Amino acid sequence: MAKPVRRIYKFYKLMAEQYGESKITFVLYMLLRLIIIAVIVMAIIRGDYEHIWQCVLALVMFRLPPFFERTIKADLPALFEIVILLFIFAFFILGEVFSFMALVPWWDTMLHTFYGFIFAAFSFSLIDVLNDDKNLKFKLSPFYLCLSSISITIFFGVLWEFFEYFADHFLGKDMQKDWLVTSFNSTYFDPGNGMTPYVVSDIKSTIINYANDQQIVLNGYLDIGIIDTMKDLFVAFIGALVFCIFLVAYLKTKGKNKFAAMLIPVKRNWNEEPPAPSDKLAKQIADLENQLVILRAQEKEKEIIEFREEKKVQKAERKSAKKEKKDNKKE
Repeated sequence: MAKPVRRIYKFYKLMAEQYGESKITFVLYMLLRLIIIAVIVMAIIRGDYEHIWQCVLALVMFRLPPFFERTIKADLPALFEIVILLFIFAFFILGEVFSFMALVPWWDTMLHTFYGFIFAAFSFSLIDVLNDDKNLKFKLSPFYLCLSSISITIFFGVLWEFFEYFADHFLGKDMQKDWLVTSFNSTYFDPGNGMTPYVVSDIKSTIINYANDQQIVLNGYLDIGIIDTMKDLFVAFIGALVFCIFLVAYLKTKGKNKFAAMLIPVKRNWNEEPPAPSDKLAKQIADLENQLVILRAQEKEKEIIEFREEKKVQKAERKSAKKEKKDNKKE
């Protein structure tokens, strides 16, 4: 009886501590978790070990929002946490495992846009929490805070593009997707070998000749990654700009804009301001704690009774052994 109660108690405590002030966020977290576990089982059956790794990484990433909150003492609003969970699921599970990156042309663009929004929010929260004054963000220039948030976002975006380049050139991947173009400008074709850009346009096809005399004909000129890189950085910049719109509305109203506040991480000392779950959840946890106290007392009483019974049996066995020994001596 105690074990099921303990499991339920741990589940509700996890709900209170993980995403405690939003039941919707926790339900979404558990639902996405169950889906990923099901995908892991399917991947094990099929032997898709790379998909298993991606699913495990997604589960680890799901723990980052609470870890981020407790580590740097920040509070992520419920709506913002939902955006993060959906972003992680869309990237690792839908994008990689179910190949939405290849099947849906705009999927990668959407993810980089949301990356810009999310990282701009994290960047702002770092500026906020690294200062002792809780109201400092309202004293600083909104332009400065927006510029700082965008700059940090683009910095991490550039690091990600470095990683994609490294993976493509040294690990044999193709993370920087290639584009077919029909025109480009290049100084390579300057007749005078100077720096005058030469316009190459109306390209109908490009022929790739292999050493074994095989050929591949492309309907255009193959751009190796640069368009994809610049597109990713640009949409990340757009995502960060969108966040800054909410940030300015939040700062101008001193945090009173309710919708903007749902997307802005703020400073919070979790030791002084612990999670406040809903009244219903708090009552359920309290009831379970009382049940556990009663069950522990019952288990303790049962252990005492069993101990006494065992002592009685041992005493009877010793008495019987003494009597048997005495009888044997008489014989």
